[in-house]
Amino acid sequence: MTTPNAYLSANSYLGLMPEATRGTLNASGTPVYIPVTSPQVTPQQKFLRDEALRGSPTMVYNQVQGVRNDEYEFKSYLFADTFPYLLTGLLGTDTATNTAGSQYKHVINLLNSVASASQPASFSILDFDGANGFVILGAQQDSLDITFGAEALAEATAKFMGNPYTSYTTGTIPTPFSATANPSGEYPIASWVANISIGGTASGGSVTGGTQFTYISSGELKIERKTAPIFTMLGSSNNGPYTNFAGPIEVSGKFTGVVATTSDPWSTGSNATALNHANVPIVISLTDPNDTAVTNSFTFQMSSAQFQNVKRTRGKEYVEVEVEFTTNANSNDIGAGSGFSPLLATVLNGIAAAS
Repeated sequence: MTTPNAYLSANSYLGLMPEATRGTLNASGTPVYIPVTSPQVTPQQKFLRDEALRGSPTMVYNQVQGVRNDEYEFKSYLFADTFPYLLTGLLGTDTATNTAGSQYKHVINLLNSVASASQPASFSILDFDGANGFVILGAQQDSLDITFGAEALAEATAKFMGNPYTSYTTGTIPTPFSATANPSGEYPIASWVANISIGGTASGGSVTGGTQFTYISSGELKIERKTAPIFTMLGSSNNGPYTNFAGPIEVSGKFTGVVATTSDPWSTGSNATALNHANVPIVISLTDPNDTAVTNSFTFQMSSAQFQNVKRTRGKEYVEVEVEFTTNANSNDIGAGSGFSPLLATVLNGIAAAS
């Protein structure tokens, strides 16, 4: 067979595997294959410039390779069997319980452990782009940006920071990367099913009451750890990071809604929550309407949020309101853990193992 003049992106696939030992490929493990769009491998190779003066009106005389870490970014829909790994990669702990028959509940909460520096698990990223395979070890998740809108699928953009990749050609890809990809068979979830509740009472690890906001047309939820490489002098053959380190978590978001009342709770009245101090609970839930044997759903509970930066816009035939929010750490959203957290995530699926 002759060599093609271009390689097909549609042959791409992604395997994500938690590491038992940070920075080491678990050869006996089984990757979780996540259906993705727009995957991207970006080496962060730094070059050190020689700008020493040599009697000529020029600046750069040489550039020597410095330290390097690699970034990996992709988009994925909210598949109930694979998406929990992206939540655990930022929060840290998944407690799975059987609720009935083949139904399992995954409560994913923020890991607060001094002994482990409160670091979520690292991953080995196994990426094939249709031409080459790339293995990125020691990958620590940096962020997850979830978007949802009435006319779109719920979608998330995930970003990881990892060690310098090793590239392979077909036939040399290491086990278990060489196994046949077995991606999710679940339905993606359309955003029109989103139930957004604001207000209510937060206690005992849950939020009760609240008002369902049926006039929100789109939204965004951002979970960030501000992960960054830590570099030390590791030896002449290794210019990669000592570790990729996750910082404290921050959660924020945004809603866009139709102005359907003259009493907009964010921007009108003396108690407008985006103009005054008001710690308000928010719960965002998406449940797959196509389920039969089990229920697949995602719930994001934020028991204390401050709305801010509200705008009333008239770029369409009807008036809209845009409002941002930042969630506050609180003891209600820590789940089974200890301390404080700005978010508690719950996933229902048919998977018994914790992510």
